[in-house]
Amino acid sequence: MNMTGVYKIKTHDQLKAIADPLRTKILMKLVKEAYTGQQLAEMLGIQRNNIYFHLKELEKHGIIQVVRKEEKNGIVQKYYRAVAGRFIPEDHLLPSADLVETSRQVFMETLEATRTKIENAPAESFALDSRNETRRKNIASTYRFHATEESFHAFVEEFRQLMNKHFTIQTSETADSQESVEEKGYYLSLIAFQDDDENITN
Repeated sequence: MNMTGVYKIKTHDQLKAIADPLRTKILMKLVKEAYTGQQLAEMLGIQRNNIYFHLKELEKHGIIQVVRKEEKNGIVQKYYRAVAGRFIPEDHLLPSADLVETSRQVFMETLEATRTKIENAPAESFALDSRNETRRKNIASTYRFHATEESFHAFVEEFRQLMNKHFTIQTSETADSQESVEEKGYYLSLIAFQDDDENITN
């Protein structure tokens, strides 16, 4: 299922636990789905002993938890999951250079995941289609705009509602469900952040 809710980081030790770039990658995976240490090691291309060290650190500080155990070939496998969908610090921990770089890493990982999706997508995802000039089968656009913080937050909420209105959001629970004949799978990546440098081109 999709992880929801916000977890407030209360201590500097918790902040340091997620500031490590590799742990940021692990946490991003575990926000989306439950995985074993072996699965994470294979996905991230690192040694299993190394991944378990980082999992123990995140679990010790309450950032992730074991959500289920499965026995396979006599070995008990633990499935880890993030305790929330978002992590924000309490005011007394701010400002934090570690947290800024952790947040930046999340954006970079999102871009990398999107790049991988594009590289592996079938040719038909990008093939031109002249049968209907008013409909688009894909979108690749960037925008610069000015807004108040209130307007930006309102946009994010309306965007979430729009997604729920028009689309069935795929989760681990719906991935194997039966789709209608007309439905096709789509991948959408959304990144937005404050950037006052007007010299950066779109």
